[in-house]
Amino acid sequence: MTVGRRRAPFTAALAWSLLGALALLAPGALAAAPTGGAWTVPPPAERWSDDPGEGVLYEIFVRSFADTDGDGIGDFRGLRSRLAYLEWLGVSGLWLMPIHPSPTYHGYDVIDYRAIAPELGTTADFLSFLDEAHARGMRVILDLVVNHTSSEHPWFVAARAGDAAYRAMYVWSDERLDWRGTSGGSAWHAAGDGTYYLGLFEGGMPDLNHRNPDVTRATLDVAAYWLDLGVDGFRIDAIQHVIESDTGVIANTSENYEWVRDFNAALRGRHPGAFIVGETWTATPAIAAYHRDADLDMSFNYPLWRALLSAVSTRSAIDLRAQLELDASSYPERARRGTFVSNHDQTRPATSLSPLRRDERRLALAAGLLLTLPGTPFIYYGEEIGLPNGPSDDDRDKRTPMRWTADATGGFGAGAPWRPPSTTDPAVSVAAQRADPNSLLHVYRDLIALRAEVAALRSGSVEVVGGLPSTLLAYWREEGEERVLVLANLGAAAVEIDVAALGLERPLDLLRGVALGGTVELAATSLLVLGARRHRAR
Repeated sequence: MTVGRRRAPFTAALAWSLLGALALLAPGALAAAPTGGAWTVPPPAERWSDDPGEGVLYEIFVRSFADTDGDGIGDFRGLRSRLAYLEWLGVSGLWLMPIHPSPTYHGYDVIDYRAIAPELGTTADFLSFLDEAHARGMRVILDLVVNHTSSEHPWFVAARAGDAAYRAMYVWSDERLDWRGTSGGSAWHAAGDGTYYLGLFEGGMPDLNHRNPDVTRATLDVAAYWLDLGVDGFRIDAIQHVIESDTGVIANTSENYEWVRDFNAALRGRHPGAFIVGETWTATPAIAAYHRDADLDMSFNYPLWRALLSAVSTRSAIDLRAQLELDASSYPERARRGTFVSNHDQTRPATSLSPLRRDERRLALAAGLLLTLPGTPFIYYGEEIGLPNGPSDDDRDKRTPMRWTADATGGFGAGAPWRPPSTTDPAVSVAAQRADPNSLLHVYRDLIALRAEVAALRSGSVEVVGGLPSTLLAYWREEGEERVLVLANLGAAAVEIDVAALGLERPLDLLRGVALGGTVELAATSLLVLGARRHRAR
């Protein structure tokens, strides 16, 4: 099959492709290529712009990243010891899941918003990490849990004891109302005194009453505290649920949009450079409204996540094309969306896309789409080495320890890790994959470097090419005079791409430094990137 396009000729002299890294993932296929490919990561000062939306961020569960004191729990000293790796990978920022004292392992029910969980280290350890992350050119954003606290938080303890001021900080009812929580059960929980409190997620997470201005002021004070310490911004957990309606609508109410708008304005008034991304786990029109009506810095594009993984797993671009078209027609111009293929709530791609065997081609294709589609990519720790889920459906098995080496504990620390490793495959480790230029890790690193180099991939518009078979996806990215064409073969059979018909007489694969002919064979489950101008070699 020969695939062309149906728009004006593509007047370029050169092209580059990810064919070497993505289409030829078979062992030894790139044995002649220099280690690490033709791209190297530039120094931090040259890597990304001052706009955090143009970078690539990396989500970290500190508990599962690296342990230095032998207690089996990751800590800030361990995280600091691995910053050189993250700099080598090329990411521009780090999102840390909750780091505060909590009765649960995950930390999304906070007891003290101004403290560091003792198992993760001290405030001094955190600040030492923060300073070094900044020195290496990486921003740091924290999870800010504003919808609820822990039931063990002093505010809620005082509220249950009858303190009127603290009771007003939560949401109460004299009867159990017929509201469903996020997991399908009742959203109302018995307080033990004949009344009920709202807890959309569970009884151990009572909802804060943000209709009370004292609550929002306290939340702003917490945010300001961490920003004053040098943190760059926040991922706002459960941002769509902050204010419910009186009739039981628990997400995306008009009051909620107003609260997000006012909170953003107040926070920017105190810290103009603060960066906020919202956990907008909802449909596209509701997400778009957070940009249009609430002036949110960045949202997470959950519908695109579903469509992207569906395209790779089903080998059909139909839903992904439709989602890209919907995004283009729904969002205000320059609205920034966080994109991802996994996070701490989702089954990891190494499990969902290749449940019976480790299919690096599919994982690499998903990475290629993530890092060339519009938006700001977020990489979940371990995703770049194909870390799978653990054996159960429990959320803990989506958050297992990072594998640094091929030994039994994966180089996590001296003691047994808090959760058993999700795999003992020696190939699923940073050490093994850093040494292998054909590995998934190098695919991620090379894609990140390419994105840092090419403005059209970072912030350009997108135009989906129509008229192609369902197994092929093509889209243009354009920024100023720079234009990039991405071609993805989702199918199980190779196809031929008539590059000359696109106006590329002598395309060049910059990753391998090899000139390509007028017709390029695009292997099954692979991706090709063609550019409109030469970029400086690095």
